[in-house]
This record gives sequence, structure tokens and C-alpha cells, in this order.
Amino acid sequence: MESETILVMETSTVDATLLLSQGEKVIAQQAFRSERSQEVDLIQPLKGLLAVLGESAQLSGVVVGTGPGSYNGARVGIAVAQAVGQIHGCPVAGLCSFQGVGKMNAIPVGDARRGGFFHLDETGQPVVLTREEFVCWADGRQNLGTFDPVDKLPVPVLGLRSTAEGLLMSWLQLQDEERKEAYRKGPSVFYVRPPHITKSKK
Repeated sequence: MESETILVMETSTVDATLLLSQGEKVIAQQAFRSERSQEVDLIQPLKGLLAVLGESAQLSGVVVGTGPGSYNGARVGIAVAQAVGQIHGCPVAGLCSFQGVGKMNAIPVGDARRGGFFHLDETGQPVVLTREEFVCWADGRQNLGTFDPVDKLPVPVLGLRSTAEGLLMSWLQLQDEERKEAYRKGPSVFYVRPPHITKSKK
């Protein structure tokens, strides 16, 4: 594992981060800020990072944050991670972006849109509640954390930030079989609820 070079990407947040690592050693990293144009803003930092590898070096794997967070950022990150994996002939895995927070003692919560709010249960699955249900559920809980602006939630919460370095630490803490399974499954966007699609009236 220590000799393997992996690319880690977290683009589901406004403050995106990328890194190359060999085991726990970070050999290069990039950061950029992007709210709605990740498909454009990601290219130059990624090119600069991959240039560190040299023309003949190959990645052993790619790990990408899958959200919840920016819908566009997560989709762009996953698509680019899969493209890089295809070019380098290496597997790609996804991790929930809350795993990129580092040591976290907070219960992940957030705005589920359309009048709802969510928290992750003990298995890491989202539970979507109405505003009233969420306020009732949160009553008495002091350890809530979110990626959303804290003033968007109807209860006191701590602002959290996911990073590529945090994702790397979570990745390295997995057992070999868990990493193999994550590579086998590949990345997919972490949906808090099914996508809201309206049918044409025509």
C-alpha cells in the first residue's frame, strides 16, 4: 500500500481540494474555490497535480468524495475521477464526503431542499424529515454538523468542511478488503433523496 500512488479528489464542496499520495505521504496537493463551474475550474489544478507524476508514472487508484454537497461538484468530480482512472488503467472508489471531515464527533445533518432536512443514521444512510420533524429530532442534541451555511438550518449546527486529506485518512483506515470492495463498486453520487424530476406537460 505504501508504494501505491493514488489521486484523491474532493470537489463536492465550494472549497475543493486534490492531492497525490504514496501511503500517508502527501506528495502534492492543489486547492481551488468553485461554486457552480467545477467542470471548468477543476481542469488546471488537476493538470498541475498530475504533472508531478511525470509522463511515465501511473496511478494505482483514484478516490473521490461523492457528497452530499454540491450536486454539480460531486457529479463533475466523479466523472473526472472515472476519466483519470480509465487513462491510467486504475480503479476508482467513492467515499461519502462526511468521511473527509477528519476526526468528527458531530452527527451529519443538512438541508434536503424542498422543505426537508436530513441527518445520517448510524449506518450512514440519510433520513429526510420535514422542518417540524427535524426540529423535534434535533431537540437536546448539541453535536450536529453540516456542510451547508449554518444559517440555513433551523437548529444550531457546527459548520464542517471535507478535504482530500480527510478522505485520504479515512481511506487508509479501511481494511484491504473494504478498499477492494469500494473499488469494485465504484463511485456514485450520494443522494440524500431521489432526484426531483418533473415530466413535461406536453
